[in-house]
Amino acid sequence: MKAFLLLLFALAVMVCTGGPLRGQEKAAAAADVALPVGKIAYVTSENFGRSGNIFLMAGNVRTMTLAHQTRDLEFVDGGRSILYSANDPEAKGIHLYDLTLHTNTRLLPRNDEADSPALSPDGKRIAFVQGGESGSQIMTAALDGTDLKQVTDGPGFNWTPRWSPDGRRLLFETTRNEPPGGGEAGGHRDLYVMDADGSHLTNLTEGSYGHNASWSPDGKFIAYMKYGDIFTMKSDGSEKKNISKAKTRDSEPAWSPDGQWIAFTRTPEGRNAMDIWIMKSDGTQQRPITFNTGTTTSYSPSWGKE
Repeated sequence: MKAFLLLLFALAVMVCTGGPLRGQEKAAAAADVALPVGKIAYVTSENFGRSGNIFLMAGNVRTMTLAHQTRDLEFVDGGRSILYSANDPEAKGIHLYDLTLHTNTRLLPRNDEADSPALSPDGKRIAFVQGGESGSQIMTAALDGTDLKQVTDGPGFNWTPRWSPDGRRLLFETTRNEPPGGGEAGGHRDLYVMDADGSHLTNLTEGSYGHNASWSPDGKFIAYMKYGDIFTMKSDGSEKKNISKAKTRDSEPAWSPDGQWIAFTRTPEGRNAMDIWIMKSDGTQQRPITFNTGTTTSYSPSWGKE
């Protein structure tokens, strides 16, 4: 009976989603867009920055999951689960959503303030952000919250940790080099890489700028945002290239599992609506996969396997 009731609830959620979310699904279906490979999970909400529901797109079909509301996510477990930081009043903290069982499992118990989680490739540790209005640090811990370690220090904000595909390094963004009074585009942010224990810290964007970084599946390249465009560079910080070259605001790049495509968030000039777009890893074949209107926004894409 419990399984039957869960199935009925899932169908109700997918069929009865009202307002702009349902309008988005109709527009996408009419455009007959389809993913070239794998599946993409993303968040849709009213106005950017607010928590929203997690949607899943595979081929040209999309559904709203039964995960709690969030602002960020990533595929883990070979694309079978989604790791995210829940922002529902009744469900704070880090959760793992199983795409087969449609269940949410709480990780890092007794830590409601953990944010921006990333799971190590071996599935044994979580990197996450801990902090407040004056600054934040990158932490790592076992899934049950034990063996807690702080791997960054110093002033400023340290955000969005991302494990390298081999699990040996962590990529993150920081404001530690921001000049007094801030910098251009809302503050100077750099991308750093370090060993998983916090040692061998290297600035990949010294004298430049970096935000919302993502490793390529083979670990050889990094995609990131700089002043509203998507750039790529080698994992040592060399050969930086602007690949999106758009007169818009592009952010949050996420590589496809085969490394041939990049999903990203685009805010059209003069509009509030944000959409998920995809492009080849060289910046060609750019096209949207969501079609929002008004103040509806889709963001935080993650690309997983079938």
